Amino acid sequence: MIMSAVLAVALGLAPVKDSGSPQLVRFNEADVASQVGRYRQFTGKDGKTHLRGFDRLGRAYDIAVDANGHVEGEVGEWHVSYDVTDPA
Repeated sequence: MIMSAVLAVALGLAPVKDSGSPQLVRFNEADVASQVGRYRQFTGKDGKTHLRGFDRLGRAYDIAVDANGHVEGEVGEWHVSYDVTDPA
């Protein structure tokens, strides 16, 4: 579930406000799955979880999530960087 949220935000499928305040992200898992496209999830030598693939628009994405929940990567020509935590 958390990786789906990471992809939803990174790909702009779950819009968030540009602020320093924590935000609860709500999204439809099926809608995200239909837009995410094919991707590969793996743990790199750096210990980060990597998500690499192409969305339905053909944009390549390469996103890394570290153990502290910091997300950083590229989606097409965009650079994304944010922090994520599981609210549970």
